[in-house]
Amino acid sequence: MTAEPASARGLARRFARDWLAPQWRWLALGVVFSALTAAAAYGYAEITTRAVDWLKDGDPRVFTIAPAAILALVLLRSSALFWQTQANNIGVQRALIHLQHRLFEKLISGDFSRLQAAASGAYVSRFSNDVQLIREASLRVATNLARSSLTVAACVLFMLLKDWPLALLLIVVYPVAFWPVVRLGDRIRRTSRVAQEQAGELSSFLTEAFQGARTVKAYSLEGRQIDRARSAFEERARLYLRILRSKALVDPFLEVMGGVALAGLFAFAGWRALAGEASVGEVIGFITAIGVASPEVRALGTLNSVLNEGVAAADRVYQELDQPSRVVDRPGAQTNFRSSGLVEADQVVFSYPGGAERSSSVLNGFTFRAEPGAVTALVGPSGSGKSTVFNLLLRLYDADAGQFRLDGVDLRNLSLSSLRGCFALVSQDAFLFEGTIRDNILLGRPGASSDDVLRVAREAACHFIDEAPLGLETPVGEGGRNLSGGQRQRVALARALLSEAPILLLDEATSALDSESEALVQDALARVAGRRTIIVVAHRLATVRAADRIFVLSSGRVVESGRHEELIALGGRYAELASGQLT
Repeated sequence: MTAEPASARGLARRFARDWLAPQWRWLALGVVFSALTAAAAYGYAEITTRAVDWLKDGDPRVFTIAPAAILALVLLRSSALFWQTQANNIGVQRALIHLQHRLFEKLISGDFSRLQAAASGAYVSRFSNDVQLIREASLRVATNLARSSLTVAACVLFMLLKDWPLALLLIVVYPVAFWPVVRLGDRIRRTSRVAQEQAGELSSFLTEAFQGARTVKAYSLEGRQIDRARSAFEERARLYLRILRSKALVDPFLEVMGGVALAGLFAFAGWRALAGEASVGEVIGFITAIGVASPEVRALGTLNSVLNEGVAAADRVYQELDQPSRVVDRPGAQTNFRSSGLVEADQVVFSYPGGAERSSSVLNGFTFRAEPGAVTALVGPSGSGKSTVFNLLLRLYDADAGQFRLDGVDLRNLSLSSLRGCFALVSQDAFLFEGTIRDNILLGRPGASSDDVLRVAREAACHFIDEAPLGLETPVGEGGRNLSGGQRQRVALARALLSEAPILLLDEATSALDSESEALVQDALARVAGRRTIIVVAHRLATVRAADRIFVLSSGRVVESGRHEELIALGGRYAELASGQLT
């Protein structure tokens, strides 16, 4: 977590410059309508002054001109209020669309390690809670700042023209009264940052609770989860009440100040009227101006607390936007690279971010070579670094030392899009996107024909589509929840087979399949072999015994390599693993 910004004002200016300024036309239109509302407010005070004097003098214009003028001002002010709100809403919403798009782009295109480091609920909270607070603050600033300031300015101008000594008294008193309001806003900003962080934790907990519902019920953990939820809800309420308590102090304080100002006004204005220094109409007009300005002054007072909540939310958003990406394209990186399928690793050392340098290294001098068109297997106990190899090949992370190469080219000299276009991944936890089976397979090669989709579905043993009423149009649900684990793996394999990637990465890709389906998939892969390089990570040695070359990993390095029969004859680590599985 980065430190709190030195200046909330500076952060607010940065947000306005980055996101609101490009929408200046809409916001400027809102200011124009704000000026019309201010002009109407000035008109209210002026017509009230004249109407009272006309009434005192028995002038008939009090029955003709005054009502017409008031109705005209009402129509002007109400119309201006509507169109000002519309213009500001459009401007702010467009700004937030760009902000959300930029934030999502930064997260989804940035370092994979950042996405892994935080719970998904924390990121969801950025788009829900934080953006909502930014929206409220931006709308209040856009709507109230211009309108309230201009309305107050118009009323002050009227009061200066009618009775400048009294106007100066009010001008001096109100700014002094606003100092405590500013202090309350600072307190709200600090509390709001903590509350928003807790909201992200709450989102993460709820996501985990619902996704893990099966485990919760299997182990009778409902009571534990309910207790955790109650604690989270109570903490959320406690922080929210702290914010509301601070915000609740603003209105009563402004109410007191307004009452004191009104009492002083009556005393001072009454004295001047009795002394003949002001007409009754001017005193009433003065009071009308204060009546029109008071709600706007209160709006400006409460605006500070809303603005500070928005600033705290913007701070969290900028923490993500300002985070530099470490895995990026090098200057001059090759684009449109097409590999023949030769994959090499040379003395690769790697440890995941956050661990100690050498003691937590997952790979320690890892070296291997996968020939074009060959089936190469990586085997070894859990934690030996097999899946990490795939993460580094895809440049989800960069190696700490050594290098991976495609056709002799360092992966870091290839653009990310070009590099990842060389691979098709099928992982153990095969992930499917909301949509149909066809939609998910087509992600391998958008625009592929229906015949090709059906062909790869057959090759991947997706026979269950024949029994589904909608066939390939069967919805898979969120994350593929409508399908079994084995069905998801087969759809993911079909997606990889449909792609034109020259290298297939199979990370326990058949672990959820029954023996019959696995045999069908192995036949499909056998047909692909020779045309594509296949690199397989597997715990079940039966799935890799026909591989052209098997690399045995232990503690992040290759300790043996060869064909199945050679490694069995060697009597080493592979033979030990095989004796526990193949006998």
